[in-house]
Amino acid sequence: MTTTKKLKWLLVLVLIFGGFAVYKFFGVLATDLSLKEYTWLFKIVSEFGLFLSVIISVGYVHHWLIAEEEHRESEKNLRATLETYVNNVLFNSVKRGFLGITNKEFDFSQIMSGLKPGDYVYWMITFDPRFKNKSRELENAIKNGVHFRLMILKAGSRIGELRATEAAGFNPHEFNEYSKLFKVSLEDVIGRIDDSIKGSIGVFIYDGLPCIPFFIIIRNESKKVSVYNSFYLTEPVSKMPYLNWETVLKLGNQSAFESDDWNLADLFFDYFKTRWEIEKSRLDTDDRAGQNESDDFICAPASAKKLCSTLYNE
Repeated sequence: MTTTKKLKWLLVLVLIFGGFAVYKFFGVLATDLSLKEYTWLFKIVSEFGLFLSVIISVGYVHHWLIAEEEHRESEKNLRATLETYVNNVLFNSVKRGFLGITNKEFDFSQIMSGLKPGDYVYWMITFDPRFKNKSRELENAIKNGVHFRLMILKAGSRIGELRATEAAGFNPHEFNEYSKLFKVSLEDVIGRIDDSIKGSIGVFIYDGLPCIPFFIIIRNESKKVSVYNSFYLTEPVSKMPYLNWETVLKLGNQSAFESDDWNLADLFFDYFKTRWEIEKSRLDTDDRAGQNESDDFICAPASAKKLCSTLYNE
């Protein structure tokens, strides 16, 4: 109990017992014949003391025996009302993990600053033209023990050309150059990560369907999964707001969609794992064929290639 609450309850007790003391004291004075001319005043003060003591006592009892139960019942009814109406209006979005929408642009710096050692970050995107200015934050996070797994679009791919034709402010040539720059920026970070670093980064360069851009954070300490996703529309994705979802980390082979309590964040998580495994199987095939170097996979530390190609808790 805080000091303020203690003082409040002390005041209540003072008023109860003080009022009763006033009632008794002035009641005695009212019967004193030597003070007969003040009897009317003593009676008024005595009755007021009794009134104060009784009222405060009733309020005290109501608070402890009735009000707390009424408060719990009100909370229960409010919760049921919100679940019945608000959640239905939002098409069960709360149940499915929806937390809200970011501001107009996704705040990469804010996400980076909230990461802790042992966390994993999955990121699937075509490219991010702002990344050159944010690469230092990625590097610092890796050095602090965070593990990154990225999937970025291959420069010169047919998919990139198609995306460039629908995105405002780009043509296929510019889109291709940004794709190259994004990879070069990542390679620049990778070049500064050595074997003494606790974190890791693995990057697959894909040429398949880009799906939608999304960013998954797996918090090792709380076992929470936060997902941010946007959409490939006419605006470059770097200028788009992101939807935010959250779920509890679930490991195993059961499909999240098979459960009645499926969560959209789980579906993003499963999708990334599926796409990652597709690319990883190609890498394993190259390794078995003796092709140890692949332009479609870059990682750091360089000596931990197997670690860098694995996901959380594999």
